[in-house]
Amino acid sequence: MAYTLKINVRNDIHFPSALLTGRNLGEDRMVKVEQRGNTLVLVPVDLDPRYSKEELEGIDRLHEDQKKKAWIPLKDSKDIDALLK
Repeated sequence: MAYTLKINVRNDIHFPSALLTGRNLGEDRMVKVEQRGNTLVLVPVDLDPRYSKEELEGIDRLHEDQKKKAWIPLKDSKDIDALLK
């Protein structure tokens, strides 16, 4: 089945759910776009987590301990990396 999709002024393309269902695509999924001649191919991408489950649990424990002493804001991964040192 063929679909005609419109690209809006922000270069967004909205896909019908029928195209995405059962293809491991959807909201908040990352895709890689490959160009093959005049064709664009979307390939789902699985991102490896930056931290293991054990590291995240350790970060949570460390952050809870630090919060008892004083509030430490964690704004981004640099703050988390600093806590792990």
